[in-house]
Amino acid sequence: MLSIIKNRIALKYLVTTAITVTLIFTALFIWISRKQKQFVLDQIKTQAIILHKQIVLTRQWVSDHNYILIEKTGRVHSDPFLLNPDIKDIHGRVYTKITPAILTRQLSEYAEKGKLYSFNLTNVHALNPTNKPDLFEAQAIRLFKSGKKGGIDRIEFHGNQPVFRYAAPLLIRKSCLSCHSKQDYNIGDVGGCISVFIPMGEAEKAIRRNNLFLFFAMIGLTGSVILVLFFFARAMLFKPIAEIKDFTRKIRMEEFEGVKDTDGDELKEFASLCYLIDNKLKNQHMELEQKIAEATKDLSLTNRKLEQAVAELTHLNRARTEFFTDISHEIRTPLTSIKGAIDILLRKASCNDPSYLEIIKKNTDYLINTFVDILDYSKIEAGRLELEIKEESLTATVTDAIRTQQAVAQKRGIRLQVNAQGEIVLPMDSRRIYQVMTNLISNAIKFSPDNGTIIITVSPQDHSAEVSVEDQGPGIPKADREAIFRKFYQLPQQKHAADISKGSSGIGLAICKGLVEAHGGKIWVESETGSGSKFVFTLPL
Repeated sequence: MLSIIKNRIALKYLVTTAITVTLIFTALFIWISRKQKQFVLDQIKTQAIILHKQIVLTRQWVSDHNYILIEKTGRVHSDPFLLNPDIKDIHGRVYTKITPAILTRQLSEYAEKGKLYSFNLTNVHALNPTNKPDLFEAQAIRLFKSGKKGGIDRIEFHGNQPVFRYAAPLLIRKSCLSCHSKQDYNIGDVGGCISVFIPMGEAEKAIRRNNLFLFFAMIGLTGSVILVLFFFARAMLFKPIAEIKDFTRKIRMEEFEGVKDTDGDELKEFASLCYLIDNKLKNQHMELEQKIAEATKDLSLTNRKLEQAVAELTHLNRARTEFFTDISHEIRTPLTSIKGAIDILLRKASCNDPSYLEIIKKNTDYLINTFVDILDYSKIEAGRLELEIKEESLTATVTDAIRTQQAVAQKRGIRLQVNAQGEIVLPMDSRRIYQVMTNLISNAIKFSPDNGTIIITVSPQDHSAEVSVEDQGPGIPKADREAIFRKFYQLPQQKHAADISKGSSGIGLAICKGLVEAHGGKIWVESETGSGSKFVFTLPL
């Protein structure tokens, strides 16, 4: 039987579905039956609470009228705990006083004879010994006196019959003190409790009937769901799978004759066929590769030589870059020493013509700046640039860069206008961004006309901060806008460019591009010939 189920996917589905649906409906049956039983218990409890309130109201009416008189007969006896309980009328008939306690007990006896319910009045300090509480009632009175407001309940068995028992407090009213003044009660005290007993035999029978009906309904519903699911699965899945199985066996007979069949269901047979086809395709692919390798042996040898040449060129380029970095660093040190010595000579005025020393100092500064730029770019090109990323103020960094260029701009009457939209803080290497700003502002001053204006703008965008430097220079031709960011590229000298005689290493914008991109940002230029240029870069927030 198990082997038949194992080899048929439809039977597997049927068994799995049957088990799953059965477990689901079993859990649902248990949950509904418990809810139903709880509902019946809640109804019984509600009935017990109503009965308790009716008893209390009846007792309250009797108490408010002190007592009621009924004719004394053979079934009616005097209350032994009352002083002068009997009264005789003018006709000689004798009446006895009925207190709330006696009325409660007699009503309970009447209800119990009708097998409807019963109730019991009890008190810890009861005058009547028959009103002394049992263990449940004593515990209930202690809870009521300790502050519990509502009643308590439980299910008991009287003989073999289940009984729902509910106990609630009985509070002292003003009219109660006439009979219970010696017991030191105050108005509002718990004077005892009333227990209500409701038989649950009929309720238990109703619960069993409902559970039996629910059980057979669940069985019918479970079977219906299983059959419906199997019917739809058969129409949508099992028929196509059967067709796939027939097709699979046909291919195995035609293409893989002699190969042992796979044990398992239809999907395993199909998977086994896929593996066989895959292995066959791999073998054919290997054979094809061998033929191609033999036909292109010379081409493969040429490709290997080209790869070796490319690797050698890459190695040479890396060696050149490293050499360039090292030599730049070595040259920077003596140039710095020369600059220091010239500064000392200038301060001591030991030269008859200081203008020559000024020329030496100026050109030495230019050489140092050039080599610093070359060193920085070589680090960028070699991938050895290290950034010290911290949360820094971009606005403050831009302001510091403008301050250092202010003196140069004032010599030519150029005004540096700043538009900053609040404080912008972001992760960056402030020293490198400062270097970018000084390069851009220095270029803008260099190419701006005298008495012109340079506008520096710092503004937040959706996910980045944007900085722009806009001048009123001659502009950049469209053909040169991409090239200016390449190393050693210089624009042709233009007659409108002021201070162009100073020359340039042609590497400043390439460094700016490398530093901005190292921060994950972008840099570009917006310009029209004769209408100035606007260099813009962004940094991610």
